[in-house]
Amino acid sequence: SAAAARISTKLTTSASTRLVVSEALKAGAPKSVLAIPYAGPLSLDNHNGAGSKDLARSPGAIIGQVGATRRISVLDPYLTCEEMEGLAYRIKMLGKNESLNSILLANNVERASADMVLPVSALEVERENVSILEDETSPGYDKVWYALGGYDARALHDATSEEKRATLEAITTLAVSVKGGAPSKNPESEEDDSYNSKIPFISIPHGLITDGGYALAMGSYVLATSDSRFRIENPLRGLALDPIGLSYFLPRLGWEFDQPSADYPVGSILALTGYEADASDMVETGLATHFIDSFAKLGSLERALAQLDPYGQQRLHTEIPTFHGAKIKSGVKKVDVNMKYRNVAVASLLDSVSTYNAGGQEVGDVNYLSKVQMNEDPSLVLDADKTQMSRERESMLVNIAATFQDVFEGESSMEGILECMKEFAAKEALDEEELEFVDTAKDMVNRIEAQSPLAVQTVYRLMEMGKKKSATLEECMEREKKVQLKLMGGEDYMNWAKSGVNAGEFEGWKHKSVADVSSDEVEELLAEE
Repeated sequence: SAAAARISTKLTTSASTRLVVSEALKAGAPKSVLAIPYAGPLSLDNHNGAGSKDLARSPGAIIGQVGATRRISVLDPYLTCEEMEGLAYRIKMLGKNESLNSILLANNVERASADMVLPVSALEVERENVSILEDETSPGYDKVWYALGGYDARALHDATSEEKRATLEAITTLAVSVKGGAPSKNPESEEDDSYNSKIPFISIPHGLITDGGYALAMGSYVLATSDSRFRIENPLRGLALDPIGLSYFLPRLGWEFDQPSADYPVGSILALTGYEADASDMVETGLATHFIDSFAKLGSLERALAQLDPYGQQRLHTEIPTFHGAKIKSGVKKVDVNMKYRNVAVASLLDSVSTYNAGGQEVGDVNYLSKVQMNEDPSLVLDADKTQMSRERESMLVNIAATFQDVFEGESSMEGILECMKEFAAKEALDEEELEFVDTAKDMVNRIEAQSPLAVQTVYRLMEMGKKKSATLEECMEREKKVQLKLMGGEDYMNWAKSGVNAGEFEGWKHKSVADVSSDEVEELLAEE
């Protein structure tokens, strides 16, 4: 991307950085770590070498140090297999580093100055809080950035089966690293290969997330901005769900925060229709944990994270020292008396900069804050601090799911769902409310019929298998990988990839409708190898 090209020309590799990389490789780190450069401490003064046009040095993401946090800047929505592997390894290692307090990931938006860091002071925040036509962090009216897309599906059409498999395995590994935990692959082994991160992972997707791009939003916290979006696009490419566990957590949306959305088929609508969830939808379903009403606040957040104590120094109780000569019990695991206090400061900070969170908690008394601001000297209240929140919170996705709940939960097949939606779409509207109902049904029918019938039927089956009580995240990931690999060698995907048209514009699918897809075809995709 243009942003990646401009920023990559400003990266400098110091002797100390080269030494660290060399030592890491000696210690067993994969060579893929070289695909994700370390930019060193980030500040507005450390950019050198502007004017170079070496596009070969354009990474998909970079990592920089900001105090006790590590900032991952995603420069391209699509990452290569090597970049996903390298980023996964780096995140896993950072998650064990007690000298950090957080890992902060955000997509880099186009900015005239090409700075890759967020604003560094309240004054700079104030300067950036301008209209959408002047705001350099905005792509323009009624548009959003493409933030996270996983891998480039079209670029894989001429890859070998081994290369496709490696890419799918890389995005699974990335999702596990961001999520921060994985059980042991061999519980009976004496060597513990389980993974549990100590450091919270914070994602700030300022734009659209599609498919496997959500792997980078599976961490501890996801802060949605007004431009945040989420959409499943793969069925428009002849593909199913990327192997990051979508068939597991989409049927369980709303469960983690005990939200009203847990009672409705929001995940099925996202998976089967390609509905684009906005920021409100994401927070009200748990796809995001917090909502920030102003992108300009992110500068203050980054600055505050940089100054918080690292994980290892977050304590309230002083640990009892072990004196020379004291008896030490062997085989007894040391108890961390400060465990319950660690990461609390990060969680509190995120609540303080957010308008509200997925748990339904609004930050502060809005009416009280508004009155205080009205009585303040206007010169002392920055635009970024003004309350822009209404107490009324609504999600169009949840409303749609509630309206069509009987269809998506009552019908036992994809054909049945589509036929019911067609019946609703054909109704004659007698008032505005019915017109909205009919128009929504038409839109969903059009979305479903624009997708590959085979891919939609496969996604439906994946969702049905993933929502079972006995299902596990690991099993769903493995099943998604096997199905996706088979579809990548299929007619629909190959024809779409070679056509050159964008997702949503291709019409030459193998089957004319979901009814034409036989159960044997789907079962073959789901069959164990």
